[in-house]
Amino acid sequence: MYSLPPGKYCAYWRKSRADREAEARGEEDVYVRHERIIMELSKRYGVIITEIYRERPLSGEKIAERPEMIRLLADVENEEWAGVFVVEVERLARGDTMDQGLVAQTFKFSNTLIVTPMRTYDPTNPDDEEYFEFGLFMSRREFKTITRRLQGGRVSAVKEGKYVGNIPPFGYNRVKLRIGYSLEPHPQEAEVVKLIYSLYTHDDPKKRMGTDLIAQYLNEKNIPSAKGTKWIVATVNRILRNKVYAGYVHWGSRPVVKRRTGFSRPNRDHLSVKGIHPPLIEEKVYDKAQEIMNGRNNTPGPRGIITNPLAGLIRCDMCGGPILYRPSTGSAKARPPLLLCTLKGCPNKGSYVHVVEERLIISLKAWLKQYKARWEEKKPRHRREDESRMKVFEQSLEAAENRMHELNTQKGSLHDLLERKVYTIDDFIERSKILADRMDEAKAEISRAQDELTKEKQRMTARVDIIPQLEYVLDAYYKTDDPADKNNLLKTILAKATYRKEKGGRWNPQDQFELKLYPILPTDH
Repeated sequence: MYSLPPGKYCAYWRKSRADREAEARGEEDVYVRHERIIMELSKRYGVIITEIYRERPLSGEKIAERPEMIRLLADVENEEWAGVFVVEVERLARGDTMDQGLVAQTFKFSNTLIVTPMRTYDPTNPDDEEYFEFGLFMSRREFKTITRRLQGGRVSAVKEGKYVGNIPPFGYNRVKLRIGYSLEPHPQEAEVVKLIYSLYTHDDPKKRMGTDLIAQYLNEKNIPSAKGTKWIVATVNRILRNKVYAGYVHWGSRPVVKRRTGFSRPNRDHLSVKGIHPPLIEEKVYDKAQEIMNGRNNTPGPRGIITNPLAGLIRCDMCGGPILYRPSTGSAKARPPLLLCTLKGCPNKGSYVHVVEERLIISLKAWLKQYKARWEEKKPRHRREDESRMKVFEQSLEAAENRMHELNTQKGSLHDLLERKVYTIDDFIERSKILADRMDEAKAEISRAQDELTKEKQRMTARVDIIPQLEYVLDAYYKTDDPADKNNLLKTILAKATYRKEKGGRWNPQDQFELKLYPILPTDH
């Protein structure tokens, strides 16, 4: 039998459509069978399963619809696992070619094994890689055959005017027909949909409400949305764009299909037909809403041109959102550009860009002065204590490594207890997690000790690396007039800054605000 390398191992379980149908016929729960197979396999290999990624029963075939698979791939990419146990390699990816390629590349680049009862796949081995890709290809072929049959049935249902979605749109309930499904108006929600269209398409243009005002109006009236959350512009937009409310049903409703080149083409498979469900609004009202919405589209501004030297650096200290740049408009006598928080309801007041910029540079200079002073104060003491500090860190590292050795010994004993049936499988998993947590703590202790040793060495080069970099940025900043160059200089020394201004208005001083800096260069603690 192929021997597995040391390290942490996990398992991935996912029910297929066939599994769910088998369970419906009264067969054994698939996850119970997976547990038995995987635990017996891990026992033969002598490894501990410390985590199980269980996909929810109704997860989709694509990776984007499988949260546990997304989490697993992220952990595999971060090299958290030496290998992943799975009943069949096809359980990992049965979606499109891109999904299969993503899985294959993620396991290959992280050098993570895939362990199944039939074979252990090493993605870095050309032979195993070929077997793995062939297995995914055959699974994909089977999946496409099944999908084709299902999609054909859905298209036929749409052509008959039936609703094929699983979740009804806001304003409707989904009702079962003798064959298929349709929609019926929801008593309360249907009136809200009618209200939205009425407010948006009012006969008097002066009395029409935009999507932002409609969202505010619904929230003020405490009218709940579909999920019980606050109404937002995007939700109102979706309702206004959805032709279901005019009595239509769709298939392939996205009108544009994106290409890899970045361009797009019309979706030739788009299908929209009159449904058998009652409409909530007249078709002419829906068309009027589209006309108004299309007429309000704004032309986007130029992208990639930086006009704000503080772009991406300033965050709101009150709500945590970004502080954005508002350029000056109108005549040459217009007010200078502003920095302000644009989140609706945030009380943070704006300030002129040049005022905030000047304060930031002054604050950086003061920070540099304090940093240099602290270094000079600590320098003699550091010379005397270097040797003793290094010794303490080395002893901490040695103790952590000894603890890790003891835990590895306990790991071997855990399997002995499982084989002698002192532990059940559930006990084994629970003890494995506890042991894994302790091993993680030991690894963290080793990492901390190593970091302290590294930092101690870096202190000796701080005067050479940190201070000259700060001095260079502050000296070069006002030697350029290009906002992009200024922005790049600041981002080499500043992670972010937070801005707070509680009082605004023309008659309040512009410099009455708080600005906190978060340099990315390490300070000497």
